[in-house]
Amino acid sequence: MPEDPDIRLMDAEEEIYSPDRRHTGPDKKKIGIFAAIGVVVLAVIGGIYMMLGGGGVSKDEVRLMQTKIGSLEQKITAMEKQQAALQARLPAEGAEAALTGKIDTLAQRVEALEKKPAPVAAEKPKAAQKEKAASSGKKVHTVQKGETIYGISKKYGMKPDDLRKLNNLGAEDTVKPGQKLVVSK
Repeated sequence: MPEDPDIRLMDAEEEIYSPDRRHTGPDKKKIGIFAAIGVVVLAVIGGIYMMLGGGGVSKDEVRLMQTKIGSLEQKITAMEKQQAALQARLPAEGAEAALTGKIDTLAQRVEALEKKPAPVAAEKPKAAQKEKAASSGKKVHTVQKGETIYGISKKYGMKPDDLRKLNNLGAEDTVKPGQKLVVSK
């Protein structure tokens, strides 16, 4: 009879499975489970030891931590109250827009004032000196619109530098309509 590769004969040494048959050797799964349980028990015992005395926290340290936590809670409560008070003070959204508009208007006014030449405090004493000059017999000229120091000096036959010196004006100073200038000594 030819041998069929699918059919195999059992050797006499091979074991046959039987549900009634019991294993006689150690079961590797049971050993692994017992080992895992042992490791867990040791870890729990080690943790308990550490908490109770080995590396634990002293009672003084616990009290100190509780005190600090209490003070932090008080500070947080106070800050929450401050935040609520500040939020109550904030205007409604429409009021914010109005406030922003007012700030913009003020900023424009400040810019306009910065562009204007600032009146020099020394001009008032100069005006007083010019009035004294007029009362003491010195000749005074009132500046008209469009006049310059050069034109006024030529009109009275003097040098522009002399007119500046006579009226305590610097090289960069200009004249304005209505300003009074001494034109003779």
